[in-house]
Amino acid sequence: METIFLASIAASFLAGMVALFAPCCISVLLPSYLASAFRQKKHVMKMTFFFFIGIATIIVPIGLGAAWLAELFANYHSSLYFFGGALMIGLGIMSVMGKGLSIIPMPKNMGARAIQDGDQHPKSVFLLGMFSGASTSCCAPVLAGAISLAVLSGVFWKAIIVTFAYVFGMTFPLFLIAYFYESFSLENSRIIRGKILEFSLFGKKRFFHSTNLIAGAVFLTMGAIFFFMVFSGNVYWSPDFQAKIEDILFARSQQVLEEIANIPDMFWGVIFLAFLSFFIYKAIRKSNNQD
Repeated sequence: METIFLASIAASFLAGMVALFAPCCISVLLPSYLASAFRQKKHVMKMTFFFFIGIATIIVPIGLGAAWLAELFANYHSSLYFFGGALMIGLGIMSVMGKGLSIIPMPKNMGARAIQDGDQHPKSVFLLGMFSGASTSCCAPVLAGAISLAVLSGVFWKAIIVTFAYVFGMTFPLFLIAYFYESFSLENSRIIRGKILEFSLFGKKRFFHSTNLIAGAVFLTMGAIFFFMVFSGNVYWSPDFQAKIEDILFARSQQVLEEIANIPDMFWGVIFLAFLSFFIYKAIRKSNNQD
């Protein structure tokens, strides 16, 4: 714990990256994000931020001392997975239909165009982020311990930065995915662009997009897996190789922490804010160029 305190920002960032591969994390967070990102063709970086904010909405209060919130999620883990499975199935159906959680009605003549653009509604991504944050709260006690030391030191702003560093560490690989996706303009590739499929159902013409079908299949599969885990009474199940990967990553991160323990926290804080600001800049620039 002393090592975490001496390099709390760097340690929290590395802990977040390791937590991504924890059994209770990667099986929820990564498929949820990839399904959302695969459907979203134009604003992947911006949607990654909504995913990041959704996770932070759950993890930050826990990190700042709301231990009862982590205990609540732990006590009702099965119920959480049940509602998460229902959310996944609901989003899967909406993905197939080319819809999302939006409070703005879609004009009838915009159906085919919206499906072709593959727009993902921020509310859907934000809810997935919140669910991922709640499901991965089993990793939060280590973070809470590090932050409690930061709070006791009388530097509350440091506790906030440490918390966001942890969440940023969890989502940093996702930001990298979004960055390379947009840098190489993968939305223009044939696979991502896909094609519009037209069917007649119940006498009405329906439009489906191939990427929406793939995203919907991922959501529906994850929803079915969650329901299976709930009704089998084994919501903490994970394959052995996944646990081994987590152990290896944890050991490597401890070695890194020992090497960087003497570097001031201020340095890591600047690096953390620089990366986050860069991704914000990329997201805003991408949005402005396409609006």
